[in-house]
Amino acid sequence: MIRRVLPLFAVLLLLGGCYVPAKFQADLNIDESGKFAFRYNGNILAVTLLRKLSFGEVTKENLAENAAIYERDLARDSGFRKIEHLEGAMFGVEFDRQGDILKEKTFSFVRSNALFLAMKRRRDGLIEVFGSRPPKNLVDALIDYGFDVRGVFRIWTNAKVISHNAPQSREDSSPKVYQWNIKSMRDTPPELILEPKP
Repeated sequence: MIRRVLPLFAVLLLLGGCYVPAKFQADLNIDESGKFAFRYNGNILAVTLLRKLSFGEVTKENLAENAAIYERDLARDSGFRKIEHLEGAMFGVEFDRQGDILKEKTFSFVRSNALFLAMKRRRDGLIEVFGSRPPKNLVDALIDYGFDVRGVFRIWTNAKVISHNAPQSREDSSPKVYQWNIKSMRDTPPELILEPKP
């Protein structure tokens, strides 16, 4: 147990604020005009709270008080419809955000500094959707500690898809569907590039 915990402690000491998705279902609908809707239903690990718990800075007696700080932090984004502290550093959330990527140019979830998924309009006019993952040292330490990510991410679109790395897809349907079954933080992050209609 000590050999599992010490590497995690060492990594957590070097990190600032960060959230990591856990078990989830996420869907991105984006049409050829650039309008999108992103929904996430699942759990999120607050890494900073995990660090404080690991070092005894947060105890059972003041856990609820400290968890409320992270609930308020997440709630700064109005896309969070539900935020519930489950246990330890784990939160159950529901997120729903709609927008127009051609006007906004960028979108990120959970945060730009705690990135799980991002979307951007490139200078060449194409729209790029891409996933991310935490730094390798954090991934290795969390997995060694017993934590990993499980989830399903799907993209639905009627736009022209230039390229993607989805293991599963239905490109003969309307809209087209691309699916990633994520089984670990070590999995290759999703990537998809589409062309909006002029």
